[in-house]
Amino acid sequence: MVQNTSAEYMIYKDLRQKILTGEIQDRERLVETTLASAYQASRLHIKSALRLLEQENLAQHILKCGFVAKSLSPQAIEEIVELRIALERVVFKKLAETITDGEIAQLKKIVQRVAVFMENDMVEDAMEELDLYYSICYEKSGLERIPAILDVYTDYLKIIRRRSAEDKVQNLASLKLLQDMTAAMEKRDVETLLHHIERRRSEAE
Repeated sequence: MVQNTSAEYMIYKDLRQKILTGEIQDRERLVETTLASAYQASRLHIKSALRLLEQENLAQHILKCGFVAKSLSPQAIEEIVELRIALERVVFKKLAETITDGEIAQLKKIVQRVAVFMENDMVEDAMEELDLYYSICYEKSGLERIPAILDVYTDYLKIIRRRSAEDKVQNLASLKLLQDMTAAMEKRDVETLLHHIERRRSEAE
C-alpha cells in the first residue's frame, strides 16, 4: 500500500489520533489559524486536513464558527466492532486453513507475553502485543483486500481495546479469548475459531 506523505494528510493523521484518544475533546474548536501556527503549515493544508476529518465524521463544519471535533459515538463504536467481526470471520477462516506450525508457535509466544504483561499490570505493553498478534494474523491470512480494509480501522480498534483495558476482569476475559482462538487455529478447528471471533463483541461492551 502506498503511504500518503502529503502535508495535509500528515496533519490529518495527527489530528485524527488526538481526537480518537481524547487529547482533543468532543466539540472542541479546531481553529485554522491556531493549527496552521502549531503545524507550521498553510491554512490551505489545514483546511484540507479538516475536510478529511469531516469525511470520516471526526469533525463538523459549523457555519460562521468553523470546525469542531467529533469523538466516537457509542453507535460508531458498535458499527466498527460489527464490521471488524464480519471481516475477521473471513480472515481467520482462511488463516486456519493456511497457517503453519511455525506461525502458530509465533502467535503462542505473543499470547504468553500478553499473559505476563497482564499479570504485572503492564497494560500498555499487553496492548502492543495484542496489536502485533492481530497484525500477524491479518498478514499471514494471505488475503489482500480485507486486511487492507481492516488496516483503515486499526486506530479505531486500538482505541476500543484500550478503553476496555482498565477493567482487569475484561483483561482476563480477553486473554482467555486469545488463548482459545490460538488453540482453535492450532487444531485447524474453523467452526470453533469463528465462534471465538463472535465472542470479541464483549471487548467493546
